[in-house]
Amino acid sequence: MTVIVPITLVYPPRLAGKVSFVPFGRPMTVIAARKTKDAITFASDSILVAGYLKATEKEVIYNKLFQQNEMVIGSTGTGYEGTMMELFSRNHRPVDGSRLSIIDFFVEFREWINKRDSGHSPENDYLIAYDKKLFRTYGGLDIYEVPEFEAVGAGEDFAKAALHLGHSPREAVEVACKLSIYCSEPISEIIVEL
Repeated sequence: MTVIVPITLVYPPRLAGKVSFVPFGRPMTVIAARKTKDAITFASDSILVAGYLKATEKEVIYNKLFQQNEMVIGSTGTGYEGTMMELFSRNHRPVDGSRLSIIDFFVEFREWINKRDSGHSPENDYLIAYDKKLFRTYGGLDIYEVPEFEAVGAGEDFAKAALHLGHSPREAVEVACKLSIYCSEPISEIIVEL
């Protein structure tokens, strides 16, 4: 005899309408970056998931990887927060390329977003290039400078392995797209010459 037990998921009020499934604690996507003496290269997949719907058409994808105001920013997590970061970074940027200035930039982003939506607390992971440096955030103010390469998102383990073996960020994202059900092409790329 088979017994079917209904499961009800209850989310905190601040997440109402903003919930997305995060496999293994990582958002469905992959963004990879490599810093060399000549350039910082970023690559990103294009998956967008809403419930059980997967979209990969360019016209329906928000910019999870974008360049503006002398920065390149890659965002993994909710499209809502990524869009808010894109809006915020149009006219805000760190004072300089120090780790503390990057932390201060994210503190300012938290304050800015809370003025517009007091129910949202920034939790996305980011890769950010500014002032010839590359940084990674872990869902808040846990921020460190990346010396050589990094990847974020559900496909990050596959991408990091490829980067470790000397592959480009684009190739690393291709590997993640082939091996992870939470990543999908087409791939976007941004290169910043140093």
